[in-house]
Amino acid sequence: MDIIKDNDQLLAYIPNVVTAVEGEDSLFTKLTPYLTVTESWLYRKVCKAVAIHTSSEAEDLARCIVATEAFRMAVPSLNLILTANGFGIVSNSTVAPASKDRTDSLQATLVELRDSAIEQLALLVDGKCTQFSGTVFRGYDAQRMQGRTARLFELFTEQRSAIFRLQATLAEEVLSDEVLHQMTDQTYHDESELDPGYGVLFAYVPGILVKQLKDEPSGEDIRKVVHHLRTHPEYFPNWAESHAAKHWQDYTYKNDKKRGGFWL
Repeated sequence: MDIIKDNDQLLAYIPNVVTAVEGEDSLFTKLTPYLTVTESWLYRKVCKAVAIHTSSEAEDLARCIVATEAFRMAVPSLNLILTANGFGIVSNSTVAPASKDRTDSLQATLVELRDSAIEQLALLVDGKCTQFSGTVFRGYDAQRMQGRTARLFELFTEQRSAIFRLQATLAEEVLSDEVLHQMTDQTYHDESELDPGYGVLFAYVPGILVKQLKDEPSGEDIRKVVHHLRTHPEYFPNWAESHAAKHWQDYTYKNDKKRGGFWL
């Protein structure tokens, strides 16, 4: 493990832990299997190591992610002990096991903290080398636009492939590959830093994709995007010659029954 290396680092991200008495395993020792699994998960499912080791702030966020997720995974078993006669519950005269409701609440809080740290890490590195790169959405914007406020990383993971498919279709039949590529390169830019003409696209395209995720009509917004692309050749000089533009010669999408197309 190279993200959380000792008990002191771990305890910095997990409050209200009773200090281990002499001879008792530290929390770091108890959580080592979970920390190992979570660190591997972080590199595979969230971001590459190169994104984490760009700054001390990124490393702090990575430690928060690993600590909270490992702790969340371990919570159900932390008050259980294995005896010669089977499992028992840790208890004494002053500290009793927490109720299921309180344990569930703790795990939900840990998920919320983990998800927030994941997004903050993505924002910090402008999405580079993370699962959040390559779309027109920053962090969990797509999920929030659907009204979701909890378990955002879970929903992001479920919808990521669908968003890429919808983007690819939108590029082929509306935007062009070149314009989409320019958009995804600027996703994490502030509005003042966007290339001329792209602010209008960011005002419409994310909403179009969310409507399509929800299987809602998006034709009016699509036509506004086409109008913007067509009437601003100074910003999009190659769009008129693109394959996408050929679908819109009279502003009406030419739908091929053999293709997926759009619901207009």
